[in-house]
Amino acid sequence: MVTIDPGHGGEDPGAVGIQGLQEKRVIFPISLRVAELLSHQGVTAILTRRQDSTVDLQTRVDIADQARADLFLSIHANSISLSRPEVNGVESYYYGSDSSQRLASMVQTRMLAATGMRDWGVKPARFYVLRHNNRPAALVEVGFVTGIEDFLRLQNAAWREVMAQAIAQGILEYLKVGP
Repeated sequence: MVTIDPGHGGEDPGAVGIQGLQEKRVIFPISLRVAELLSHQGVTAILTRRQDSTVDLQTRVDIADQARADLFLSIHANSISLSRPEVNGVESYYYGSDSSQRLASMVQTRMLAATGMRDWGVKPARFYVLRHNNRPAALVEVGFVTGIEDFLRLQNAAWREVMAQAIAQGILEYLKVGP
């Protein structure tokens, strides 16, 4: 069982980028599709939210705990100053365990292979949903809402599908199921 966490939501739009593009609007359809792709491969996927609602950080972790999930993946879009539109790419984060680092690395590798985007790497971080999880946990950034190249990608449904498939493949590789 896998917990997919579409970051932000509800009153929290997350990062706001070029032309007012909101992080929550980009990552929600990607997250839903990742859960669907996993379920097609026989993996139960629990979402921390199924609509544009506000869910606090501890509740996100509690959902994974109550489901006894095998892993937790939080999906986000990155940002930097709007004056830096040249900054584009993907990165992944983990906290603590080797298994969390391996999960982040596998998803990062799949995102890069599928999209050819700039690699900002796999890095340790102390994000709440990573620190407070009792299972392998990673947080992925699927692009910069403030980057001109990523802005164009993030709005494109076909690109979001490619990203969702890449994330799902990284998870499946980690779980050693599927193709």
